Amino acid sequence: MAIQLRRMLGLRTIVSTSAGLAFAAMEYNIAAGLVGYVRGSDVWIATLVAGVIVLIVWASFSELNGMFPTAAAIRLYMEKAMDKRIAFTITFAYMLTIILVIAADAFVIGSSMTFFFGGSQWGASLYILVILGLATYVNLRGIKVAGWIQDIATYTVLLVTVAIVLIGFLRHGFTVPANVHLGGSGGHVQNLFEAVALAVFGYSAFEWVTTSAEEVRSPELIPKGMLLALGMLFIVFSAISIGMSHFLTPAELATPYPQLFLAERCLGSTGILIMMVVTALTAVNTFNGGFITASRFIYATAREGNLPTMFSSMNRHAVPYVAVWTLSLSSLVVAVILALTGGWQVLVAVGAVLETMIYAVACYSVWKLRKRLPNQARPFRAPAVRFIAPFGIAVFTVLAVVAAVTVNNRVSIWPLSITLAGLAFSAVYVILVMPKLRRKYEAQQASRRRRRPQPASPNPILTDDGK
Repeated sequence: MAIQLRRMLGLRTIVSTSAGLAFAAMEYNIAAGLVGYVRGSDVWIATLVAGVIVLIVWASFSELNGMFPTAAAIRLYMEKAMDKRIAFTITFAYMLTIILVIAADAFVIGSSMTFFFGGSQWGASLYILVILGLATYVNLRGIKVAGWIQDIATYTVLLVTVAIVLIGFLRHGFTVPANVHLGGSGGHVQNLFEAVALAVFGYSAFEWVTTSAEEVRSPELIPKGMLLALGMLFIVFSAISIGMSHFLTPAELATPYPQLFLAERCLGSTGILIMMVVTALTAVNTFNGGFITASRFIYATAREGNLPTMFSSMNRHAVPYVAVWTLSLSSLVVAVILALTGGWQVLVAVGAVLETMIYAVACYSVWKLRKRLPNQARPFRAPAVRFIAPFGIAVFTVLAVVAAVTVNNRVSIWPLSITLAGLAFSAVYVILVMPKLRRKYEAQQASRRRRRPQPASPNPILTDDGK
């Protein structure tokens, strides 16, 4: 009997995976970027407004995940709502997101280690190699071990980060400025709008946990877990932003490692050492969480015959090991390229384009499937879809366009160019390669059925249609 994914994840790990994927080391840079637009108490307002907008994404993914609880996740949602070839083209481009996030995070961590220990970027790359290797090894040991590591890393990072900021306020005091200082060059409303747009990216990737639908003990845990993760992210994100607004100078905010200066202000030399460890841990929760979710996404796609079948191969711990190794090596290669070019902010912008694009697609899928599949069972129903879905499509489309032509608050064509190249490459694969794989896969399935009739599945929830 073929090895299948195992239902071993509880609510605690769903929350840690969702929050951990969003809370990469780049979260500190995004918080510093917010302070560039708004300072003082306005920072948390921007974070709150962004969180409310992201709730549209949460409701959309919760409804879609309830309809189709499968590791194929957004790929299957899109296939049901639009043309199959378009769905696959977007899917394969979207797969790049997790690799880009891991690689960009690796660069930020490497820069932090270089600042702390001294030496070259190449020397710091050795630390990244070790952490990446650790995440790969843990993932290959099975979902239970990987989930346990994810819990420790994510909750430690979040709790220690908040504790450092609170200690800083206890030691140095907290004052709400009478007049809010606006860091950007625009007016108050414009700066606040740009801050909200940036803060949305601080929550991105939380929805990747939907690819764990076949490994959760109960499907309804995923909507609960994502909502709890968003709440935790809001608290921690706000604390960091307010702390940086009070303690850091503009020059410190512009560095790749503002969290180290924040910890130094709050706890002195001890703080910078603690924050260095926390920054290294973000690599564990980002890399580990990324491998957990993206490898299942690749596994499900290969299981259907849309990728080479080797990506659906399982080891004895029920882990799609070829997918894990592919993600690990791809992330390492991209991280090395970043170390050589220093273009990490371009990569972050490309990731933002793909994430916001997929958020608009999720809103569209919910709206479309309400009409196309009105009688499909929906354990979770997004409220007021006729209003929030068009609003979400419009908001996230605008954000995607802005991210596609902006790098570090400056106009740039590189994010748009790289995104279009990724979509073009995916389209070529879907049109020329995938049909051949499908024919080969269907011939193999027909041959197996002739040799041995397949018994009925004992676990109907594992089918991609959720029937």
